[in-house]
Amino acid sequence: MDFQIPESVESLRKQMREFVESEIIPLEKHYDYETGRMPENINQQARAKVKAAGFWTPHLSKKEGGLGLDQLGTCIIFSELGRSPIAPYIFNCDAPDEGNMHLLALAATDKQKELILHPLCEGTLRTGFAMTEPSPGAGSDPTSLQTNAEKVGDKFILNGRKWYCTGANGAKYIIVMAKVNGSFRKTTMFLVPTTAKGYTMVREIGLMGSHGPGGHCELNFENVEVPEDMVLGRVGEGFRLSQERLGPARLTHCMRWTGLARRALSIAREYAKEREVFSSKIAEHQGIQWLFAECATEIEMGFLLTLKAGWLLQTGQDARQEISMAKWKVSESLCKTVDTAIQICGGKGYSRDLPLELFYRDARAARIADGPSEVHKMVIGRNYVSGKWDA
Repeated sequence: MDFQIPESVESLRKQMREFVESEIIPLEKHYDYETGRMPENINQQARAKVKAAGFWTPHLSKKEGGLGLDQLGTCIIFSELGRSPIAPYIFNCDAPDEGNMHLLALAATDKQKELILHPLCEGTLRTGFAMTEPSPGAGSDPTSLQTNAEKVGDKFILNGRKWYCTGANGAKYIIVMAKVNGSFRKTTMFLVPTTAKGYTMVREIGLMGSHGPGGHCELNFENVEVPEDMVLGRVGEGFRLSQERLGPARLTHCMRWTGLARRALSIAREYAKEREVFSSKIAEHQGIQWLFAECATEIEMGFLLTLKAGWLLQTGQDARQEISMAKWKVSESLCKTVDTAIQICGGKGYSRDLPLELFYRDARAARIADGPSEVHKMVIGRNYVSGKWDA
């Protein structure tokens, strides 16, 4: 494995770090703790600056207006953008749109690309991805999928209920996973405009952490008509395409979480170098140094797992085991690091004088979203016991 960072990527990483530090992090003061999101006019002003600087949609190919980064380059750059929870949206590479761009670029027809992908790349519309359902529907077990589409003539009639659909409030299109004619084996992705008759955004679910531009929503589909030409890919390809989307998307989460963990630890470091207790700076206390050592090592372990999984994807190899390892490890280390940073900063860390309490609330979702830690550990262990993967 060659994790050598090309000179061009390293140069871009430094530029991104400087831009995030000087232009994005200062905007966090506008974050609204009541709504859990940033004012959209501030977001749009910042997005214009990103475009002008040539950093827009860094993960996309140059043909689609991006920077043409490979998987490892994306890992490096996304870890820098992850240093601020508001940066990914401002750079047009936040969930779920980033994963949806990847999916649409892979499977959409020319018409679908013109209708959805190109405006998405330009940042003129947002999308949602609807897979998870309320109980007894699909969560971590996709075989319990309840949403169904019946083929009638040249269209499908879609019925079902989804929730935790990220970004749905204000989205123009939702990518919906549904069975076809009651068959789980025919699970398919449908492109549904939010103006469709029978579509309802039931509510934006109240959350512990940030809501992002479109929240996390509960949706209802009642006899929604979907034309044949709004099937994404082919009928029955839903789960294959979902793996094409969710694997890389889990890694992009890991990249962003790595950046957030690094920033949390650096905030604690600056505080520890200034705070004096018992006649010395707390950074000089061995107990505090050990906390830094543990968290720094955890972050590096998770980042190396992420890089390995990215390298496997980039070289066309099966990365599912390593993606599960990275997702589990990085989500857990993020929570531990932010918690430790708050502990080091004491009362100030617990207050909103520092952004750590926001990071703490956002970090807790990492161990649930895109598969809870327990499911990923189950997958890792099962693959090891069966011999599909060996240590």
